[in-house]
Amino acid sequence: MKVSELPPGRLHSVQPTATLADIARQMRMNDSDSVAVMSDGKLIGIVTERDLVAAIADGVNPIQARADVVMSAEPATVGQDEEVAVVAMKMMRLGIRHLPVLDRAGQPIGLLSARDLVAALDRRN
Repeated sequence: MKVSELPPGRLHSVQPTATLADIARQMRMNDSDSVAVMSDGKLIGIVTERDLVAAIADGVNPIQARADVVMSAEPATVGQDEEVAVVAMKMMRLGIRHLPVLDRAGQPIGLLSARDLVAALDRRN
């Protein structure tokens, strides 16, 4: 099964200048656990719940700190033609739970979560 056969999760995005407080509000409103950080239409990073928790635990002020300070820059991505099983292994190897999905032109079109992969692999069996 290929990634293109799965419905990609909605990719919510923010600007690099968005504050952590704004990101947390957006994630809560959208029931999302990550956001893509986009600049000039390009994916430059990702902020996850894990990133927010780590930043706040480290004493970062969420009203002042910006996405470009806490984001995971140049995040790993997945292409539409990749096999779901290979993507699951990639997530495990990298210790991540979210991968932006890129179209064949390299533009982000969605988000694939570990939960999505487990559900897809479970349906196959």
